[in-house]
Amino acid sequence: MLPYTDALRKKTLNYVALSLFCAVFAAVYEYFGHGVWSYPMVFAFLIPLTGGALPLLLRAELTPAAAALWRAGLAAWTVGSLFRGALEIYGTTHAWIIVYPILGAALCIAALAGQLHHRLRRA
Repeated sequence: MLPYTDALRKKTLNYVALSLFCAVFAAVYEYFGHGVWSYPMVFAFLIPLTGGALPLLLRAELTPAAAALWRAGLAAWTVGSLFRGALEIYGTTHAWIIVYPILGAALCIAALAGQLHHRLRRA
């Protein structure tokens, strides 16, 4: 378990700031969407908040490689959610939109598998 240091506090605040950015982006985008809104865009802020800030607040310790994979997975989910929301507001869809959640899940699973492998190897 990590001690709550200034570096950890800074990382947590970065995820909170990213969540706020996503929430403001969704609000502005939907304001100019003339009353049309989308669940993926409205709730996109929850991805970096729960996937980024919450594990840091719980002081989950990840290896650098696992942390990089985890951040990449969260980024794929967040961007995919905002992109899907923009497409829904625009009134269209695209077959490749499924790539974002699959890629995000694969990266996060790889991060957890790498972390588990690291812990088992240390034990």
